Amino acid sequence: MLKTAIWWTRSFISLSLYLRRIAILKYYSLTGQNEKHLKYAADSVTLWGKRRLKAAGVKVEVKGAENIPDKKGILFVSNHQSDFDILVLLGYIPVEKGFVAKKELSKIPLLSRWMRTIHCLFIDRSDMKQQAKTIVDGIKLLKEGKNMVIFPEGTRSKGGPRHEFKAGSFRLATKSNAPIVPVSIDGSYKAFEANPHGYIRPCTVKLTIHKPIFTENLTKEELNELPKKVEQIVFSEVKENK
Repeated sequence: MLKTAIWWTRSFISLSLYLRRIAILKYYSLTGQNEKHLKYAADSVTLWGKRRLKAAGVKVEVKGAENIPDKKGILFVSNHQSDFDILVLLGYIPVEKGFVAKKELSKIPLLSRWMRTIHCLFIDRSDMKQQAKTIVDGIKLLKEGKNMVIFPEGTRSKGGPRHEFKAGSFRLATKSNAPIVPVSIDGSYKAFEANPHGYIRPCTVKLTIHKPIFTENLTKEELNELPKKVEQIVFSEVKENK
């Protein structure tokens, strides 16, 4: 219990120590140094994600990093087992990226500030109108060359039954002609959600990055089948939860 409390405390302290980096990012933005802004933001959150995973005793085995296209405006589509998924993707998807995240995260000081810095969007799962606006905002970011991550299950499985991928999530890619990179996360729930009393425990997470699916020339039939196709690819590298 003490170790878990220390981990959470240090996580938020480390975010406050990164405030200097936000000031540097604002300078890059104000002076029009967009490439430096993107690289510095990506490097900062990658470092933070890896450090927090290491502090928790979480090891990440990565397969398929070479499958990431050499272009901008990619939609990464992942299953969602744990809160630790964000750390895994921050630390081990080696490109800049923002997340489509639940609105509750927008209320957490420091964390929400960093999330806005890397172009995260916050979605209200109880408000259909707001959800539609978030998707439109995400399409715009992808067209601008920003990479995005979405969890189309809509919620964490926490090591329990998986959730069907929501078809609406894929409008981000099909309306922006963004390539989809399916991502499988296996075992992250063992770090937190599987443990009694919310303790954090060491574990090994397997991260698989699949070959991209290019969406610009898909037929109507292929577009209709896209959510199920991506879901099958993602879960092909995720073990059945016991």
